[in-house]
Amino acid sequence: MNKTKILFVMPTLKKDGAEVQISNLISYFEKFTIDIFTFDLYKEGNSILNDLVDVEIYTKDGSTNLYALKKIIDSKDYDIVHSHLPKADFYVGLLKVFSKKFKHLITVHAQYGDRAGESKSKYLIFNVFWKLILNNSDGVIAISKKIENWLTNERGIKKNKISTIHYGIKIKERNERTKSNNVIGTAARFLPWKGWSQVIETAAILRDLNLDFKLILAGSDDEDYKKKLENMVKNNNLDSYVYFENHYENIDNFFAKIDLFLFLTESEGFGLIVLEAIENNIPVICSNIEPLSEFVDNTYHTLVDRENTKEIANFLKNIMEDNELSKQIQLKQKHKIKKDFSLSLSVEKYENYYINLLNN
Repeated sequence: MNKTKILFVMPTLKKDGAEVQISNLISYFEKFTIDIFTFDLYKEGNSILNDLVDVEIYTKDGSTNLYALKKIIDSKDYDIVHSHLPKADFYVGLLKVFSKKFKHLITVHAQYGDRAGESKSKYLIFNVFWKLILNNSDGVIAISKKIENWLTNERGIKKNKISTIHYGIKIKERNERTKSNNVIGTAARFLPWKGWSQVIETAAILRDLNLDFKLILAGSDDEDYKKKLENMVKNNNLDSYVYFENHYENIDNFFAKIDLFLFLTESEGFGLIVLEAIENNIPVICSNIEPLSEFVDNTYHTLVDRENTKEIANFLKNIMEDNELSKQIQLKQKHKIKKDFSLSLSVEKYENYYINLLNN
């Protein structure tokens, strides 16, 4: 019996949250033949290219994106074309208008166009056409309940069109960490809504509380915003406490250095980095927002008001001075993701979804 053939369409192979999750999923699929079409291999940067084993990868190869994608879909006779991120959704959606040969599935990874600083007028036309594409597709997957509710309530997508499949993570057996609790880390892109200024404000309060600590800020992308943060560190006389690193050079090395993970973001589509920190047996203190509240255990009130930096600093102080509290937070958070957010569970849900999609 021939395996079901699925084409993943992605704008780029740049290593970011959505791309990492896609790579992880593909590595676990056994029931399907998976190929990838991308508009940008991202060979010059930090790419998932080397993580994709036994996967055929196609790109535009000198022709236009639309023509190259149509050529691949027509020649390979895919059962499902699964698009990720708006650019891919648009191209596949356009081809779907003229072809009923394949099922078009869309995964929505974020609230596109809804973040602070993004032009509403810029996304007016985008929202109109994207809504048409999603409603014309054969199925839509949201990566969190927050995204699902946003799609139905604010983007007008039919509720019966949407299912939620959370990101998942490979759960490894890890030794208990024997750390001193005084190294705090955060990791994200250097963007204003990621909570960098709140993290630095918290560090200033910790310094004033006479705590011995180190803060590692692991970021990427916007160098101009990074310079603003460096100036903020300097202006608060935090140079001997705060250190900057590259987010994606070696995320495992970053996790190995830290004792606590602080994440004060304003908005997330999912927050895979938080899941990764918990899987690494690191206690997490993060913003009390959806979707983080969907998978971060809050028994010890680790979901916090991101603007109340004084309260956050005092809470961190308690954790840093109480190893048993730190351990209990870590155990509770790890138990929750092992139960509900493993990569194997996510793969199982996708496999069942693909089968049902083809049978309907």
